[in-house]
Amino acid sequence: MTDFGTFVGEARAPFHTGPGDQYVYIAAMAEASQRLGNRGKDPRAVAKEQLAFVHQRFVPPRHLGEARRLLREHRTAVLSGPPGSGRHTAAQMLLYEPAAGTGIHAVDPEDGEDGRVTLDRRAVADGDRLLLDLSDCEATRFVGLQSELSAFRSVLEERDARLVVVLSPHLRDFLPAELHRLMVHLDRPRADQVLMRYLRREQLTPPPAALAAPELARFLADAPMDDIARLAQGIKQARDAAPAGSFDDWWPDQLAQLTEDDSAEAGFVRGLVDGRQRALAVTVAMLHGAAPDIVYQAVNALLKVVNHPEDERPLLDRADLNAELVNLGCSPGPDGRVRFERPGRVRAVLRHFWSYFPYLRPKFHTWVAHCVGDLRLDRGERDRLIARFAEQALRTGRPLELSSLARTWADDRTHGLVADAAKALEAGVGHDVHGRVLRQQILADVRQRGLPRTYRLALTVVCAQVMAVGHPDQALVRLHHLARAEDDRDGRPALAALLALATGEPRLCALLLSRLTTYGIGPAGFRWPYEVRIFLALAGAAARDPDLCTGPTARRRLTECWAAVFAYRPHEEWAPHVPAWLTAAATARAPAHRDALLATLAAAAAPYPAAAGRTYVLSQRWVLAPGPDRAQRRDVAERYRRRLDTAQGLGRPPTEPGPPDTDTPPEAPR
Repeated sequence: MTDFGTFVGEARAPFHTGPGDQYVYIAAMAEASQRLGNRGKDPRAVAKEQLAFVHQRFVPPRHLGEARRLLREHRTAVLSGPPGSGRHTAAQMLLYEPAAGTGIHAVDPEDGEDGRVTLDRRAVADGDRLLLDLSDCEATRFVGLQSELSAFRSVLEERDARLVVVLSPHLRDFLPAELHRLMVHLDRPRADQVLMRYLRREQLTPPPAALAAPELARFLADAPMDDIARLAQGIKQARDAAPAGSFDDWWPDQLAQLTEDDSAEAGFVRGLVDGRQRALAVTVAMLHGAAPDIVYQAVNALLKVVNHPEDERPLLDRADLNAELVNLGCSPGPDGRVRFERPGRVRAVLRHFWSYFPYLRPKFHTWVAHCVGDLRLDRGERDRLIARFAEQALRTGRPLELSSLARTWADDRTHGLVADAAKALEAGVGHDVHGRVLRQQILADVRQRGLPRTYRLALTVVCAQVMAVGHPDQALVRLHHLARAEDDRDGRPALAALLALATGEPRLCALLLSRLTTYGIGPAGFRWPYEVRIFLALAGAAARDPDLCTGPTARRRLTECWAAVFAYRPHEEWAPHVPAWLTAAATARAPAHRDALLATLAAAAAPYPAAAGRTYVLSQRWVLAPGPDRAQRRDVAERYRRRLDTAQGLGRPPTEPGPPDTDTPPEAPR
C-alpha cells in the first residue's frame, strides 16, 4: 500500500502560479501529514497495532463466552452493557483473530441523501469481521435502522462474515425478536485485574495487596475502563521518570490527576471576579506552556473578541504581566514558559468556562481561529491549543465546531493552515460519541461543488491517515468524492490516496469497483470523465495484484468498466492503459492471474469491433517494443488473440490451464 509520504511526493503541482509559491501545496500536504498522530503510517498497520495492544491487555468480562458461542453459531452477536463497562473493546476482541489477514471493519450507518439511514451491504466481503457500534444511537434512529440491519445480516451467510452489534441498555426494549435472542449483557470486568494486566505489560508487578489501598480501591470500584488504562499509562510514565522509586511512590500523583476534585478548583475560578483575570486564566489554560509574549497577545485578543472594555489607566499604572500571572498561581518556570503551579487547574478552568459560560462558546471559537491564524505560535502551541479546544467542544456536544474551524483555516487564501485544519478534524472523526456526526459532515462537504482546494486537501489527509484506521470504508467513499473533484493542477492527492487505500485490501478494491459500476456507469457508459480517470488508474494498480483482479466478482466488475470505456470513450483516452494491462499479464507469476487479465480485457472489448481491433493492434505494437522479454510478450499477445477470438465467437476456447472464463461480456448498449 502506498504510504502518505509517497503520494505527497507524487503531488508535484504548484498551489499558486506566482513566483515563490511553486511548492506551497506540497509543503502544506507534507506538514499536515506530519502533524497528525499516525505520521503517514499505513492505516492498516496502525489498526493492527492498536488491536494487538488491546488484545495483550484484555480481561474478558463475564458472559463473553456465551457471546462467542452465539457469534459462532449465528454469525451475529449483540452485546449490551453500561457505559464504561468495556463493551466496545469486548466486541473487538470477539472478532479479533491475530493470524487473520484482514482486520475488523467498523460499520457505520450512513445518512443517505434522501434522509434514510442505510447500511452499505456492498461493503461486506468474504470472511469479513464487522463491528456495528450503536451504543450512542437514539431510539428513533435505531428503529429506523432495523429493516436495514435485517437485510444487512442476510448478506453475512452469503459471504461467511461475522457481525457484532454493540447496544446501550436503553435500546434493548426496541430489539426485534430475531436479535433479542442473540443478545448478551456483559458485566464489567474486575478493575483490579484490568489494571494489573496493563501494569504487567509494562514490566510493573506490584503485589496484589498494593491495589487494595483504600484510595485506589475506591477508584477501581466504578472507574470506566478507559480511565483505568490512563492510570496505568500514568504510572508507567512516573516509573520511567523516577525509576528508583516504588509502586507506592508512583500511583498517588497519577490517581490524583484523574480524580482531582473540581470543586476546589471551581472555588479558584469563582474567585476570579475581574474580566481580565478570567480571560488570563482561560488563556493560560488553553496555551499551557506557552511563552509570556504569546500569552500576552492571546489574552488581549480574547478581551477584544468578547468586547471587554479597554483598560484606560496610563500604561505605567497597569500591573505587569508577571504580577498578573503570579496572582493566578502561574508564573513562568525555569524555561520561561507559563504554566499553572497546580496542573489540575487547566482542566478545572476549561471545564468551568465551557460548562457555565455557554454564551462564550462562540467567542472562544472565534478566538481560537484568530490565535492559530494570526499569532506566531509554534507547532506545539498550535497543537495543544487545538487539542484543548476540541476536547471542550466534544465534551459539550458541539463536534461541528471542529469542521467549522477547519473550513476557516483551510480557505484558499490561508493555505499555510491546512495542517491546523487537519488537526482539528483529526480530534473529532474518531471520537467514540461524536465521531459519526463529524464523519457525516465531511461526507456532506465532499459532495459539494466548489470546495476550496485547501479544504479538500485537509479532508484528503484526514481521510487517508485518520479515518482509514477505524473506518476505512467511509474513508474510501469520501476519498472517491474528493478524487472526482480534482484537476491536474492539484497533483491529484485524493486519487493517489484513494488508490493506496483501495489496492491495500481486496474488500476495499471491490467496494470501489462496486461504486464505479453502480454510480459511475449509466445507459451511455461512464457518466462523468473523472470516473473514467479513476477506473483506469485503479485498473492499472489492481492488475498487478492477483488478489484484486482474479475473483469472479472482481472480474465481472472490471469487465463491465472496461466495456463502458471501450464503448463510449475515445481510444486516445484508453489506449495508453492497454499495454500496462498486458505487461501485468506478462509479469504475472501464476497462469491463473495472467489468464484472468487477458479474459477480462477480451470479454470487455469483444462486443465492440473497433475496440477489439484496436486492442489487438496495441498488443502487436507492445510485442515489438524494445526489451529482453519479447518472446514472453509474443506469447501473451498470442494468448490474447485467442481469447479475443473466442469472446467474439470466432474460435475454440483456449486450452491453456487456468480458471474457466465464466465472465459474460456486457450486452452492447442500444
